[in-house]
Amino acid sequence: MALSKAKILAAKDVKLSAAIPVPEWGGDVYIKTLSGTERDAFEDAYSESRMKQFRVRFLVLTLCDDSGERLFGDSDIDELGKKNSVVINRLFDAAWKHNALTNEAVESLGNGSPNDQSGGSTSP
Repeated sequence: MALSKAKILAAKDVKLSAAIPVPEWGGDVYIKTLSGTERDAFEDAYSESRMKQFRVRFLVLTLCDDSGERLFGDSDIDELGKKNSVVINRLFDAAWKHNALTNEAVESLGNGSPNDQSGGSTSP
């Protein structure tokens, strides 16, 4: 069956992870897949500036509640960055994997030639 533009645009294709326990914070969080626009903006920002707070900025885009609503806005980057680095790294690894990003994807940022970003290793 061929898809129509309307069906594609109406599809609810943002996926949420299972609940991720964060005992240090006293509850669970979820991780969402980035939209194409969010991923492009994140990659553009990284390739232009080798952005500071890389992990935290990625988490701000991907941490969400059980309905897929972001928990943090861009203005929360500094505050989230003050949290336990072990927790940040654990959640970053989960978000990176959930969004099917690879070492090659990060290495190719700023090189002007996109690589396949759909497989391989999932650690930054």
